[in-house]
Amino acid sequence: METDIDVIMDRLSPYLDRIDAILRHGHATYERYAPEIVLDHDASTQAHCTFRHTLAEAHRILDDLPNVRHMEIRGQNLWLIEAANSVIRFKKTDEDGVSSNYPTPQAVAFDEGEELPGLTPKPTRLTAGYLLDATGTGFMRSQISLPTNKGAMWCAAIVPFESRAADEAAWYEVTRQRRF
Repeated sequence: METDIDVIMDRLSPYLDRIDAILRHGHATYERYAPEIVLDHDASTQAHCTFRHTLAEAHRILDDLPNVRHMEIRGQNLWLIEAANSVIRFKKTDEDGVSSNYPTPQAVAFDEGEELPGLTPKPTRLTAGYLLDATGTGFMRSQISLPTNKGAMWCAAIVPFESRAADEAAWYEVTRQRRF
């Protein structure tokens, strides 16, 4: 399984604008909910509603692409991007790219790189996530991370297409330095 951020993100480059659009769509759709409805939502409900819109948009955008295959494995919706030998899942994440929901056995198995039925050779497992601001309402960025059983090995922010200069890369590393 490849773990080098440069190699993985270069392989994913043709898909980054689509992944960014999917994540932004999920949040933007939730933002259009009526205030009297949102008032009753806690952070978990907000994340679930956003995820459902993200998931629907992922199906619309990714399912018909060549060399991209949707799979539901152990209750997880995953997309295998064959050209990148990577499988991605969509999640709300923190600034390190770590999923903030309850670690189900399926999520733990994914993060630990356990074998996934029907996937060979062993693809790199990635989380495509979105980061909200401290209020939990403002969209800060879309990001890709390599999850591990101890957090994320690395995290890369996607630079939105409309915000990029012609010669600018579609991503940059945002992995925080850890103290040992």
